[in-house]
Amino acid sequence: MKKIFPDARQKWHRGLTLMESVVAMGVIAVAVPLMLSATAMSTRTRTKAEADTRSAWLAREVQRELTQAWRGRPSEMFPQQPAFPQFASEQNPEVLLFDLNGRYLARCHVEDWQQGLPQGPAHYMVLLHAVARHPANITSGAAEALSLVQIRVSHTARASRGKRMVYDYTILIPRQTVS
Repeated sequence: MKKIFPDARQKWHRGLTLMESVVAMGVIAVAVPLMLSATAMSTRTRTKAEADTRSAWLAREVQRELTQAWRGRPSEMFPQQPAFPQFASEQNPEVLLFDLNGRYLARCHVEDWQQGLPQGPAHYMVLLHAVARHPANITSGAAEALSLVQIRVSHTARASRGKRMVYDYTILIPRQTVS
């Protein structure tokens, strides 16, 4: 005998109700922007951390090259021996360009630092100058034995001056003897 009415154990397949659909769309509407903003924030954090690390490395590299140049060993960054203990000035510093991987590219002018470089491979600009340091606890004979080097690393070179991340480093370097 055939049954006209479905068995109670048989499951009926039905679609979502309007209320269930609205709730599901609301959950998606809240979750997607939260996930996108978290991804964007982590990208910005990673970029800033990379710039922090690279700028510290660049400052150390410039210090090493400057110390070698003061010892009379010219390098690509400093082809001629800079004057010790003072060279350049705060108003007219040396400006060095580096690529994204920290490789030295070239020198540029202070105006380029102020305006930014609209194109090219440069990502980091390093401003550099040194002044004589006269500590109170050193005798007068050794007064010219220290140089206070100020290094300012800017990232990115392409951005306008106000939009760059800037890292300042101050290093005290003693007179180097040729060994």
